Amino acid sequence: MLIDGGGSFRSSFDPGERIVAPFLWSQRIMHVDYIAVSHPDRDHFGGLTFIARNFSPSQFWTSGVDSPGESYDELIDAIRKAGSQESVCNSELSMLTIGGVRLRCVGPLAGRDELKENNSSMIIRLDYGRESIPFPGVLEVKGERALIDAGANLNATVPKVPHHGSRTSSSEPFLRAISPRAAVISLGYLNRFGFPADEVVQRYRDGGVTVLRTDQDGAISADVGIDSITLRTFRKGAVILH
Repeated sequence: MLIDGGGSFRSSFDPGERIVAPFLWSQRIMHVDYIAVSHPDRDHFGGLTFIARNFSPSQFWTSGVDSPGESYDELIDAIRKAGSQESVCNSELSMLTIGGVRLRCVGPLAGRDELKENNSSMIIRLDYGRESIPFPGVLEVKGERALIDAGANLNATVPKVPHHGSRTSSSEPFLRAISPRAAVISLGYLNRFGFPADEVVQRYRDGGVTVLRTDQDGAISADVGIDSITLRTFRKGAVILH
């Protein structure tokens, strides 16, 4: 399963061709079973067209939100030419078990049409043994509050930090609900948005959470066992969570 594929708003650089595909090939992965787009902004889906054209995805998941523009149309065209089954991943989808991993689409909340834009992000939660890793897209405070009010199971071992560490996300009630041991912020080096916000990083650290950042640590991988996770960073080595 590939969740998002990176991308830039103005550059012709294709992270699908130049980063994601070479990594998959290096792991001898020639076919992707699932492609999921958490949010239909180019920095999330921009690299996926190359993947769709070259890795024969079986299924394509979205949050049910479309994106205007040629580049997203190109992705959808590539998905359909690949013969992928298209599905909406939201809170109505039943739990799936894939290779022993339990997968839940925690969000977006079905029937909550007032949750627009970032708060309509796909939120995938993966559980294996006692460990859990959620991918909350670009969820913001309003969406975090809606999930808490809906009684969603948010407790997590290592979440991907919402919205690249923006100050509009990772509210204190949300952090209390997820109660993580480590957190990963995915963002570009010296990005133009100034992510992550210093106060957000400090909020995690004040809660005793180990914070890893792709702009400082490079690629981050997680080896998940029944009762432990080993996080490895390209630049700093391993962090073991029990």
